[in-house]
Amino acid sequence: MPGRLLFSFAQLKLLAAALLGLVFLLAGLAANASSSTQAGQPFAGKVAVITGSSYGLGRELALIGAAQGMKLVLVDIRPEPSLALAEQIRSQGGEAVVVEVDLAEAAQRPQVIEAAMQAFGRIDYLFNNAGYSYLATLEQMDIAKAQHMFEVNYWAYVDLAQRVIPIMREQGGGTILNVSSILGMRAAPPGLGHYAGNKHALHGLFQTAAQELAEANIKVFIAAPAGMRTQISRHSVGPLANPENDRAADWEDPAIAAQDIFDMIQGDQVVFNPGYIGRQ
Repeated sequence: MPGRLLFSFAQLKLLAAALLGLVFLLAGLAANASSSTQAGQPFAGKVAVITGSSYGLGRELALIGAAQGMKLVLVDIRPEPSLALAEQIRSQGGEAVVVEVDLAEAAQRPQVIEAAMQAFGRIDYLFNNAGYSYLATLEQMDIAKAQHMFEVNYWAYVDLAQRVIPIMREQGGGTILNVSSILGMRAAPPGLGHYAGNKHALHGLFQTAAQELAEANIKVFIAAPAGMRTQISRHSVGPLANPENDRAADWEDPAIAAQDIFDMIQGDQVVFNPGYIGRQ
């Protein structure tokens, strides 16, 4: 009888050891599965601010962000398309809010960051995308109109980026993506010099900012696409603007550049050309 009892204890010890090994195995598999899920969905649950979200590239960035499970703050001076998009996202179980602001007005820009923090309590991604073109030669230039464009296309980018830096520092990191243009990397055709000038300015500042913020785990990117099929022609102003002539009608689908942007911001290349220029 004592011998049979000792044998039973030995069996129990072996069984316990086997069960313990199985627990560790299952825990490891669960951890690996969780890691794989996170690796496959790096944007899920992240909060993204997207300026110029109603049309073109901004809208495509928002659509991809929503599909990736991001919480979106959509920003535009023409809010109606963004409001409809936000409603669509919410109806599909996503999260999105809309902020109507004129980014040319410095006093209105803080509303973007305040709305994001009020809605979601953090900002993981800032997509500086809003912009338009003022078409005039240097000789034709109206300096007030050129400065207005710089407020939207350059100073709003700088302002919003500066405002999110302390938030991202406190969070332990973040990403700032600035949409430039291929015209920020080469000479522009006549009449596009002012537009190209603000794009060159973005490259100058944010390439330096990428170095300054690396230690805080804040990644800074400059995406410089070529021509995309957007509303840029219809929204252009200046003596050379012709809203009736949609020069962008045959340009590249912005959805292609948007997907390239999401791919590239997972890497470390600060300046890149999304779309067909980058794929050549």
